[in-house]
Amino acid sequence: MNKIPETMLITLWAKATENKQAAPLLRDEKAGEIISKIDYDFSKFKKAKFSQAGVCVRAKLIDEETRAFIKAHPDAIVVQLGAGLDARYERLGCPKITHWYDLDLPEGIALRHQFFDETDRRTFLAMSLFDPAWISVVKEHNKPTLLIVEGVLMYFTQEEVKGFMKSLCETFAQATVLFDMLAYALVGHSKRHDTLGAMEENKRPEFQWSEKETISMEKWHPKLHLDKEYFMSDYDQGRFPFVFRMLYKIPYFYTRFNQRVVRVSIA
Repeated sequence: MNKIPETMLITLWAKATENKQAAPLLRDEKAGEIISKIDYDFSKFKKAKFSQAGVCVRAKLIDEETRAFIKAHPDAIVVQLGAGLDARYERLGCPKITHWYDLDLPEGIALRHQFFDETDRRTFLAMSLFDPAWISVVKEHNKPTLLIVEGVLMYFTQEEVKGFMKSLCETFAQATVLFDMLAYALVGHSKRHDTLGAMEENKRPEFQWSEKETISMEKWHPKLHLDKEYFMSDYDQGRFPFVFRMLYKIPYFYTRFNQRVVRVSIA
């Protein structure tokens, strides 16, 4: 597992662990199957109950948004950018849309091939999300397009994220983008995170991007519009630690220490 980013394994662990809950935020049987086949010391994350629940709240919100998009657009194209070992396609019942793409760096896709299969409706793309080649592939379909970027953007700088969003606006006539945004107060503080803090310092990525106000992203390009944002503490179903649930009642803490799931449109 030395060549596989530990961040990929953290989200896998979180979803597999959720299956043991009496009333799980989501069920991911595929995650449970995969984790049993990976030789890695997942016990280092056993105390990270906050992040474990947070990963599942985030995934559930994105699942629900994806399900709604597919219901509205049965002929959709869905692209997961930085897919890792996520099994969203399976969790949604392998939807019979026009096409589903899972994109990640070559080493991530190589691992993905060990546990998932491509089909005539599902393709893996081994490349960076910053590589414009995937955009050309997706645009050829000329269908309603949903782009999902989960657990990825916080590791890039604001300029990199801004450039990425601007490139989408300049190349897609229309598209919907779903992504999560790190709690603003965590930028530069990955060592204090309950799962990343358990990683070796030389392997720990830094949190680099968030916006204090999501609406500020609309200034990046005239075609970029904020449609919806979810503050995750509103959807934790009592799973976040009690002290944090109390602190979230304070507006200052609520806005700066809350992770968000965001839907923007390009039009």
